Amino acid sequence: MEPTLDHYKISCELLGHSLDVRAVAAGGNAEGAGQIIVSGSRDKSTKLWKPISGNEYIESVTLQDHKNFISYICYLESEQWICTASNDATICVYQHDAFVPLITLKGHESTVCALAGGLQARSIISGSWDKTARVWLISETGDVTFVTLQGHEAAVWAVATESAQQKYITGGADKCIYYWNARGEKLRLLKGHTDCVRGLIPLPANSLLSCGNDAVLRFWNEDGECVRELNGHTNYIYAIARNQALGEHIVVSCGEDSTLRMWNVITGDQLGAPILHPAISVWSVACLRNGDIVTGCSDGVVRVFSQDPARQATESVRASFEMAVNTHKAQLSEDIGGVKKTDLPGPEALLSNGTREGQTKMVRHVDGSVKCYSWELGKWSLVGDVTGATGGTQETSGKKLHEGKEYDYVFNVDISDTEPPIKLPYNRGEDPWQAAQQFIHRNNLPQAYLDQVANFIVKNSESAPVVATQSTAGYQDPFTGGSRYVPGSSSSNVGGSGNMDPFTGSSSYSTSSSQRPSNIDVNFVSASDKHFPVSTYRTFDTCDANKVLEKMKEFNNKLTSAEGKVGDELLLAVIRLTDKSPEVDPTALEALLLLLKWPPGMLFPVLDVVRLAVRHEAIFSLLHNSHNFLSSVIPQLSGAAANQLMVCRCLANALTHRSGRQQLETQLPHIVELVSGIRAGSPNLQIAIATFYLNLTISQTLSVAQSEVCHVVTSGLLELLKWAKDLEAWYRAMQAIGNLTTTPCGQEVIALVVSVDHVMDKLRELTNTPQDENFAKVNMVGQALLAVF
Repeated sequence: MEPTLDHYKISCELLGHSLDVRAVAAGGNAEGAGQIIVSGSRDKSTKLWKPISGNEYIESVTLQDHKNFISYICYLESEQWICTASNDATICVYQHDAFVPLITLKGHESTVCALAGGLQARSIISGSWDKTARVWLISETGDVTFVTLQGHEAAVWAVATESAQQKYITGGADKCIYYWNARGEKLRLLKGHTDCVRGLIPLPANSLLSCGNDAVLRFWNEDGECVRELNGHTNYIYAIARNQALGEHIVVSCGEDSTLRMWNVITGDQLGAPILHPAISVWSVACLRNGDIVTGCSDGVVRVFSQDPARQATESVRASFEMAVNTHKAQLSEDIGGVKKTDLPGPEALLSNGTREGQTKMVRHVDGSVKCYSWELGKWSLVGDVTGATGGTQETSGKKLHEGKEYDYVFNVDISDTEPPIKLPYNRGEDPWQAAQQFIHRNNLPQAYLDQVANFIVKNSESAPVVATQSTAGYQDPFTGGSRYVPGSSSSNVGGSGNMDPFTGSSSYSTSSSQRPSNIDVNFVSASDKHFPVSTYRTFDTCDANKVLEKMKEFNNKLTSAEGKVGDELLLAVIRLTDKSPEVDPTALEALLLLLKWPPGMLFPVLDVVRLAVRHEAIFSLLHNSHNFLSSVIPQLSGAAANQLMVCRCLANALTHRSGRQQLETQLPHIVELVSGIRAGSPNLQIAIATFYLNLTISQTLSVAQSEVCHVVTSGLLELLKWAKDLEAWYRAMQAIGNLTTTPCGQEVIALVVSVDHVMDKLRELTNTPQDENFAKVNMVGQALLAVF
């Protein structure tokens, strides 16, 4: 009688991983239950589980040699090697009972996501997101050689070895399957999958089974024809494995639909009802020699299923498993604004790059929650939980639903007579100008619409008051939950004091000494202090060099040599330029110039190094005289917000010495034009722009003032004050205006400022605000300015 999955029951659950179990494998020379189970997780660990009785395993070893999550595990029986692949782009090879790697294979330029034994002894084949597969041969002496299989146009998600024909097989995100010889030459191309190929199994008679994100298993004959499709899964199929204890043509599969399924690939029949798991993603599957099936899931649990009653769990354990499954079934029926949670992608969706800055994506997580992510600076950044994720609708929630998220208002905005209205979501308490800026970016609208859209929000949201929005300092990695290095990620309003520096977490404006920022010289003053003219240049000095280096290494690992990838030793040389008194190292300067050619989305940590290096006149002069590095830096003022922030800080720091002032003043009209094009941004960006202008005005008070410079700087300041809301930014901008009023150009400056009603109204408002500790210095500098006007 043909075996079916109906005979399988839960045998045991192996608990120990803290995050998704992305990979499982079985190995060991002992027969039956003597095989060990190996599991790899997003928690960066690999665990070995040894059997101690029929259905009991103990955690015998935990391996923690990878720097990022484990994506695949392969057990080589011939060598008794445990091979682990990771998102850190390396492969660790362990002897069966070892605690440290026998060798670590490096060479892939991105995540290694597939492994299999090679055609020769002591060889393996790997697949990577870098679009290549590699065949590695490890000699007895530890020497490593490899052959690169190059031809896929996207990530290589699946690899296999066809021993009888001495061929390698690879499948990728380009929907293609390739056959290769041992020299790395293409032999055959199979096409048929309509989405990413995720698994491959060579079968007898030179046939092949494949699976993919199109939720279909395909059976290919020896002529490379797809002669059978196995349908049943309702979402991505992540893995397939042969269950040879049951027969040559019996395979199991698992995927994003929470199920484990069994198939006869010859007849195409599904064998029994699928086993539903109490987790969204069943990432991986492996089979023991005794026929037991092992799965690794997104809830961090390794599960073993058996058809042998002697190895099946007790009634109480089985009842507990069924209860968890039923709870999961109930969760699967929940929706968000009419969209089923099961139709939303899991965290795997965050492995694909966004298509535009500001793009948002809802992702379903292991715990049943749904979170919203935004594509920013080349990464998916956590925005927050999607509310209304428990079956709530617009009628029951009392809010408006847009793209699955609740808002107080969702406006219809008509921008064309021939196009349908565009949805503009808005929550009370948001800054209308920031909401308008996001709306413009999201819909690729002209920047000139900013004030019009913001005023529309104010008018139609009953003039909802602006309060401090939630800080984005809590960005999390969607897989590890860890924080990341993100510049300019805080938000604030005039009258608030919660601005957070993205690197240190320090407040950028506070009169409390315990909260004084470490990255900005706030210059606290008393009523008797002179507010202008200011003669001391402001600089941005503080830097967590380790975080910057870590981010540069992360970006560097994603690049190829042609795209600007450099060795780690050059990154270390570059990071030393952030020292307070760095050596003028030509190698470091050359490397820094190379890094400035990186893609704009990866440039902000490099610009962070630049803004510290240019504090030193000797370094600035060398960079400019030899390479005119400003031509690479200044255009970024029109780029991403993170790059804008770093460039403004860089310019402010460069103005503190004579060489910097000379070079910047020759390009001042162009620079101010670009800076004036920035009409929205974080408090840190507002402060950086104001400090740039303040330092420009200091040079005018300390030397012969130039009328054209004063005019350009005043115009730039007025543009900033049309949208800036941060108190510290206003304070420095007002100091800058005050500086200019003390020069021979003072009357011209006063006339320009007085002519801008918005600025004068805001100045009077700030000056008339009660003088609590948050407003004291702003009150006083405002009063001093009004006295001059």
